[in-house]
Amino acid sequence: MKLHNLSLLLLFQFCLGSPGQTPLTQVLDSLQSTWDQSKNYKAEFKQTVYSKKLHSKDETRGTIFVSKPGKIRWEIPAQRMVQILNGNRLTQIKENRRRKTTVVDIYKDVSKSVDLKSLAFLAGTASFKETYQSSLGAEDTEKIELKFTLKSSPNESYLAEIDKKSYFLRALTTDAADSKVRIEFTKTELNTEVDPNLFEYKPKPKDIVHENP
Repeated sequence: MKLHNLSLLLLFQFCLGSPGQTPLTQVLDSLQSTWDQSKNYKAEFKQTVYSKKLHSKDETRGTIFVSKPGKIRWEIPAQRMVQILNGNRLTQIKENRRRKTTVVDIYKDVSKSVDLKSLAFLAGTASFKETYQSSLGAEDTEKIELKFTLKSSPNESYLAEIDKKSYFLRALTTDAADSKVRIEFTKTELNTEVDPNLFEYKPKPKDIVHENP
């Protein structure tokens, strides 16, 4: 083969992408299809919060239940705590075994104090192509990284790790000015039987209830 033909071939391969790399359109289409078909899911999670100001790391483990759109339940055994997000309403139930009490904090509209964009990502039904500017990251035999940037807010971005077998979410990382949060999911079950009552909590007579705006 002549040298100039070889150069053209290498240039052609470079334009197509690295050998073995899955095209962005294919990844987005497969992810969208899987996401649209999943009405609910359950998984074990590990959340790691890195504080940029304090240079500290905090880990939380438990089980997450999601019913789309907008319903999430976290069960965190080590802290004897359950958190339920239903729309913008957050209910936190924390058991104190030593005092034999249960404290219930109800936030009628938690969006006033907490940015819910990443939670909306987890429990949402958005079109990835229409809502986000997307680009490919690292890829191996098990996962593909996708960077999503909100078209409506260029400063908001997420790094999603997509499982190559199921084309479902393996991990989600959000990077803010003062912290970086990574949530990893394992043992994910799609469209499993999720009791609607998991996303509701009616305080018991002995509960200590705090109503917040």
